[in-house]
Amino acid sequence: MRAQLGQLLDVAKLPNVRLQVLPFRTGGHPCVSGAFNIISFTEAEAVDVVHVDTIATTVWVENLEEGAVYSTFFDRTARLSLAQHDSAALIDAIRKGL
Repeated sequence: MRAQLGQLLDVAKLPNVRLQVLPFRTGGHPCVSGAFNIISFTEAEAVDVVHVDTIATTVWVENLEEGAVYSTFFDRTARLSLAQHDSAALIDAIRKGL
């Protein structure tokens, strides 16, 4: 586990990675119902696509309005999370404590 946490810290240094920890003490949060991926494209006219895996199926959301709901939930959850520096410090402290 120590090596895995070290790998997370290494990857978090990459310019295209933002690592944030959502502490357990935060309690309920907007994304508590499950994980999803928002896929964005560089073209201005392109609409974000949301990918959601459920127990029974995979859902692709390609509708602008529905996709905006996922983006809003993601942004609200990110605001509840620790800042990147604080997240890295917490992961490093846990890693050193193992």
